[in-house]
Amino acid sequence: MGSDCTMIESLASAEGKETKIVAAESLSDLEADSASSVAARRPGSIWTIIGCALANFSDGYQQSLASSTNVVFNHTLGTKAYTSSIQTRISNALLVGSVIGIVVLGYTSDKFSRKGGMLLTSSLVVIGSLLATLVFQVHGAHNILWFLTIARGIAGVGVGGEYPSSAAAALEGSNEHFDAHRGPILVLISTLMATSGGPVCTFVYLASLLGSGNNLKVAYHAMYGVSIFLPLFVVLFRLKMQDGKLFQKSNFKKRSVPWKLVLRKYWLRLLGTSSAFFLYDFVNFPNSIMSSVIINSIVPDHNIRSVALWKLILALFPVPGVLFGAWLVNRIGRKWTGVLGFSGYIILGFIIGGCYTPLTTKSIPAFVVLYGLLQCLGHSGPGATIGLMSVESYPTAVRGMGYGISASFGKAGAAIGTQVFTPIQAAAGKAATFYVAGGVGALGTAIYFFLPEGRAVDLKLMDEEFELYMREEGYADKTDENSS
Repeated sequence: MGSDCTMIESLASAEGKETKIVAAESLSDLEADSASSVAARRPGSIWTIIGCALANFSDGYQQSLASSTNVVFNHTLGTKAYTSSIQTRISNALLVGSVIGIVVLGYTSDKFSRKGGMLLTSSLVVIGSLLATLVFQVHGAHNILWFLTIARGIAGVGVGGEYPSSAAAALEGSNEHFDAHRGPILVLISTLMATSGGPVCTFVYLASLLGSGNNLKVAYHAMYGVSIFLPLFVVLFRLKMQDGKLFQKSNFKKRSVPWKLVLRKYWLRLLGTSSAFFLYDFVNFPNSIMSSVIINSIVPDHNIRSVALWKLILALFPVPGVLFGAWLVNRIGRKWTGVLGFSGYIILGFIIGGCYTPLTTKSIPAFVVLYGLLQCLGHSGPGATIGLMSVESYPTAVRGMGYGISASFGKAGAAIGTQVFTPIQAAAGKAATFYVAGGVGALGTAIYFFLPEGRAVDLKLMDEEFELYMREEGYADKTDENSS
């Protein structure tokens, strides 16, 4: 009897060991499958990040076209035909189109697909750029300017649609494999690439002038010709991109968007990011778009090469600012990086405004350096962080929409800022716009104190909390009932 018990205990012990071995092997297999799955997705995420970076470069190039375009038409059509109101209209065409693109693609990229939305945006930029390149084939100054307005509007829808879909996709792609560095990565592939498009566009314009003996039409066609091929190149990368795992797990593809619940939970956050976006673009866009006009007004004899050269130097200043901002976002946080940049607006805005006359009459280089530093600090602060904070502030299922609404307020601010830029100068003098920049910097600094810091945010946990919140409110249960 004793030997039988011993035999049973031995068999049980052996079975237990075998069970543990099988369980351990199963766990090991699961971990191996998980690691294999992560490794298999890594190339797709990298293609997504590269594609978003190149698209942002293309969009930055598009936005910079307006500045040199103003100079081209001021000289070719004359100021009587190319009035300040028409100049503003053409500059705003891209911005108005951008607002439409941001709102529409912000919704569709959340509802359907990040990848599909970004292929559509690139196509619209190609079409708008192609039409703008053909503008001199149209007869009559009035028709030329309206044709260009429509073309820039079409490109603007593509450029605007790029913001929410690209920002969301890039953040989610970075989160899968490089989460500790997602902040700097997003700043580099968004703000840095968009900012780099400016000096490249100006360089193409300047090189075309030098090569053609100051032929403005040749320079125009060169600038816009390049703008056609950039988004075409982007499409090649986007064909290999993939939607992130966060988006695949949490989305509204088969569910209606609970707008009331979303607004109830995130309205204060949405108000903060939208206000910060509005203030930054209100100052940044008109100062960037109108920089050639400002420099053209202070350069002796309005020499087009000299204007283009100073514009190129000015366009280079924001680039190190973005690099500095990318370095700061993980060290001092998104919030304090933005505060630092807006504080630069306050200091330099009032310095340039107060010294505008002696600077522009006695020392153009000093004016350009101070103006460049203003742009540099703006790009290192709110320029580097407001987009990042907007995508980190909302869960994956509504990330495109949250960013889209915030960015659309930014583009509205840009359009309003561009619209009032010339009237402010006419009514209060050219120095007044820099005083406005200083005042906006003070408001922006105050708003940034209330924005959420996203440096330590766990995006997956945010998604889980959002899904739990909807379940507690009865939304998920209703959906399950309808689907069953």
